[in-house]
Amino acid sequence: MQIFLLQIYGSIGVNEISNSPLKNNQQTNTVKKVHMTQINLNQFGPETQPIPTIQNQTPLSGDSGDGYLRRERRRTLLGIGATVTAGILFGVQGILGKYAFDEGANVPTLLMFRFIMASLVIWVLLGILVSRKKVTGLRQPLTRLAGFGLLGLLWISNSLFYFLALELLPASTNSLLVFVYPALVVLWSVLFFKEKLTALKVTALALALGGCFLTVDPVAALAVTSTFSLVGALLSLASALSNSWYAILAGRIGPQVPGIIKAAYSLPVTAICFSLYLVVTASFSESMTTWGWVLCLVIGGLTGISIYLFLIGVSLIGPSRTAIISTSEPATTVILGTLILAESLSIVKLVGSLCIFCARIILSSHGKN
Repeated sequence: MQIFLLQIYGSIGVNEISNSPLKNNQQTNTVKKVHMTQINLNQFGPETQPIPTIQNQTPLSGDSGDGYLRRERRRTLLGIGATVTAGILFGVQGILGKYAFDEGANVPTLLMFRFIMASLVIWVLLGILVSRKKVTGLRQPLTRLAGFGLLGLLWISNSLFYFLALELLPASTNSLLVFVYPALVVLWSVLFFKEKLTALKVTALALALGGCFLTVDPVAALAVTSTFSLVGALLSLASALSNSWYAILAGRIGPQVPGIIKAAYSLPVTAICFSLYLVVTASFSESMTTWGWVLCLVIGGLTGISIYLFLIGVSLIGPSRTAIISTSEPATTVILGTLILAESLSIVKLVGSLCIFCARIILSSHGKN
């Protein structure tokens, strides 16, 4: 809604190594001190977590400036490719969700499969990284694990509201409304964490709120023949609200823990909660067709892969560029919704989506790194 997810020290949510070329072609065997820095990804959503990086390390002996630049170009292209792919895979899930509902799936059943599959994907990838010693810190204190469990509970509200809204709204409208969550992160940061409200933040907030108003196309929504659902719009905004608080808390719970470890511990909590709900309420969708089962499993697998690819993008090109490029997610949903589901795309709705995209770009370009 979001993550997930090369030449990094490890892979995703691990240590990124940044080399700089030797000046005047001088070679040295002296290794400078490295400084650990932390990337604050609070404004970018649940799939993006703080990633430790190593900076100011001298290049290897014999490394040329041209070789360094070629590697950096490859890293940049790979990071962009991973981020765009993650956004597309996240965007596709809304379209697949529509088809899953048509095949008899209900929201709790779909989400149970989604988070079970996503958890399996993340743990398989994490197991590979740990076995290759690319990721450390798998063991965490109980208090921190409880914090990760809290993040898993926020995944529940985020996904539940999103897919409930998907039942009532066009996939494109739902995706665009949820995408205003970075503006909500800024709003909560100003109200509750005493961050300074700058002119750029005010501009971004105004664009995001105005974009929400235009995205629902109020003239068409209030028409006598309109099928627009106000409840669906409120559910989309509730998902954005939940997403914004996930983003805020994720940066404060275990800030130095790799993102993939946070995901590995929080996703199973979400899967267990949805499974228990289905058992207690006996609401499992037994009438699902075979294609319904397949679509639910595919959505879950894509969720895990998306988180993984998104974190790769963050590691390679940084959080700001990753957040901007991740606009491929709602763009994918809008395009596919229009082409495949025959959803309407009015000029007013298009202007609203552009306002939301601009707000995201402003916040990403001027956010904390």
